[in-house]
Amino acid sequence: MATIKDIAKAAGVSHGTVSNVLNGRGNVSAKKIRLVEEAARQLGYKINYKAQSLRSGVTKSISIIIPSIESEEYAQLYKGLDKTLTEWGYRTHLYITYDLQLNEQNILKEIAEERVTGIITISCLDDASIYYNELNIPKENILFVNRKIKNSKAFAAFDFVQAGKEVSSYLSENQFQSIGIFVDEQKYSSEQQFAETIAGEMKQASVKMITSPLGQSYSRAFEFWENGTPDIIVTSSLSRAQLLKNAHYYGSDDQQPPILCLAPTEAAFDDQFIKYQQNYQLFGHHIAESLMKQVNGQEKIAKNMIFANSGLEPVHAPTVNNPSETNLTMLTIPSPTTDALKKLLPHFTKKTGIHVSLAIHTYEEIYQVLSEASGNPSYDIVRMDMAWLSWFGKTSFHPLQGLDREFDEIIHNLPLHIKDNYMNVEGVAHTFPFDPSVQMLFYRKDLFEDQMIKRMYFEKYKEQLTEPADYEAYTKLVTFFTQSCFSQSPTTYGTSVTLGRPEIIALEFLTRYYAEGGRLITTNGMTLDLPKATQALHNFIETLNVAQKLNESWWGESVNSFARGETAMVIGFMNHVSRIAHSEVGSFIGSAPVPGNAPLLGGGVIGISKSSNKIEAAIQFMKWVNQTEIAEQISLLGGTTGKTEINDNYTIRTLYPWLQDASKWSAQGIRETKTLNGTGINSKKLELVIGLSLEKMLKGVLSVEQTIEEMNRQLAGFSQNKENVHIE
Repeated sequence: MATIKDIAKAAGVSHGTVSNVLNGRGNVSAKKIRLVEEAARQLGYKINYKAQSLRSGVTKSISIIIPSIESEEYAQLYKGLDKTLTEWGYRTHLYITYDLQLNEQNILKEIAEERVTGIITISCLDDASIYYNELNIPKENILFVNRKIKNSKAFAAFDFVQAGKEVSSYLSENQFQSIGIFVDEQKYSSEQQFAETIAGEMKQASVKMITSPLGQSYSRAFEFWENGTPDIIVTSSLSRAQLLKNAHYYGSDDQQPPILCLAPTEAAFDDQFIKYQQNYQLFGHHIAESLMKQVNGQEKIAKNMIFANSGLEPVHAPTVNNPSETNLTMLTIPSPTTDALKKLLPHFTKKTGIHVSLAIHTYEEIYQVLSEASGNPSYDIVRMDMAWLSWFGKTSFHPLQGLDREFDEIIHNLPLHIKDNYMNVEGVAHTFPFDPSVQMLFYRKDLFEDQMIKRMYFEKYKEQLTEPADYEAYTKLVTFFTQSCFSQSPTTYGTSVTLGRPEIIALEFLTRYYAEGGRLITTNGMTLDLPKATQALHNFIETLNVAQKLNESWWGESVNSFARGETAMVIGFMNHVSRIAHSEVGSFIGSAPVPGNAPLLGGGVIGISKSSNKIEAAIQFMKWVNQTEIAEQISLLGGTTGKTEINDNYTIRTLYPWLQDASKWSAQGIRETKTLNGTGINSKKLELVIGLSLEKMLKGVLSVEQTIEEMNRQLAGFSQNKENVHIE
């Protein structure tokens, strides 16, 4: 097998240079990196990570010890741990104890030889001292989960006392008189807290508690059918609930009682059990993050970390057997969210008996429908662009407040920036967020993190390759990743610019103008700030000179180009990018704020057409769309939703990691659709006016200075026309 010396000789470099390249260390030139990588490839060299770890004394690995991988809770926990630890650059080693102490002690002896960095364990031992005596790693790097054992120094768990109280409230509200409790051994703190809380809260009821270790649980489950069946059985895990179901099938001829269990949060529908949900994947992510910050000296780990439960899963309404005669028609655009909605509408019909037909039309066609004086007689619900809200809101839609008490509460609890941008016209809610969006910078993580590319960038610009904070840095990156400017670029272009419609060109300019701190609507009227507009136009032109130019009417092709690997970056709305999460580049997509951190807001809202007389049915539809389980399904099917609770779904967080920051960036977002006194502006016409002037500049008819002069002249006239601004 080839050695480092062999590679050094073949590459014509020093032994130390080869070592630095293979280990990703040191200040090595791009030329030498290429020489070493090529020599290593030709010689068939493979890095021996274990030997490397032994030499350094650190393995960058974490051992995970759980009782069973068959239990869904532990499987979900492991997914959350493994993904997060991998992102930190650590490998994971999984060990199964089957809740046998001898197994766990032998596992610790094996781990002691591996020199791991840390351990996350659901232990069946009685005393944590065995860990500390056996392993030569800091005590704080050993995290005990859910089961708090004697002498443990770092502990994390769900709030099992709160779970017990909320389950007890459910039992009391539903007046269950005889209750079975089926849990693990009471020596485990999680099981003890959960079971004892319920028993203490339900003293007025008859309680039968059975505790059993993992290996004996199935046989003990049959005992619940002896001497009468309880009204309900509560158990501490989904796997125990399954055992109870099997035991009842074979061991009882009575009707099976409801089974309520602690269970991991999941998007899949399952009506076998009543579930009190605990988000194990998200829990795994958080405790892995805490351990990594401890290990890397960023933040000391807390001694006791208690995480909130997700709570009782919403009880599904029974299926309507006699469908009503009500039919709703919804006007909407072709989009990934519309495609997702189409797949899910049978669920709404099944639950309410109400049928919904989708009338799918283009952006321009919907604008024309809303502009017609006759209103929207053919439609009950309309999805329109959020930028049109202040212009069409009062004339086209019923006010939403006061129609339904539950819906009023939903509206009341939404953040102020959502109400201002997606709901309110003169302080009154007329629409509801449907598929809200915000501009972000998306980039190829694999390129930005590649050692060779990072070195080439440093050699060219004498600065580190990182996400751009402003448009000057952005243009530099676009140039670097464009082959016509830098022949060694891994992509043909750094980015693309969409130029097929004046309104789109206007938004390309405005995002740069806002990044300079500019605004269209000021105390001096509707006008562009000359220095800021000049800088924004120069930034736009510099990007345009090297970017891929797309003569498309929407941003979809720009995102497709990014997905095909033609560009290294794209500034786009998150709802357009979500549909490529499953593409070949999906796992390589990184996200950051747009340069200048002043993103444009976008996406759509839905409202009840003023011409509709089916208000109650329309409200039912809007409440259904707002349910977390429906929002999760829309997201999993590639759509977008305004429901921030979906970020707790770890599958969605994994597919679309940018959603975690989207609400923060949305709060900073801009779309000027109202005057300073709150009156509405026809933003479509406003953006058209700006875009037409920009088109002249791009064709060489106007200079930068002339373009700004013409835009300001047009804006002054625009603001005085009652066809463009609601003038009182």
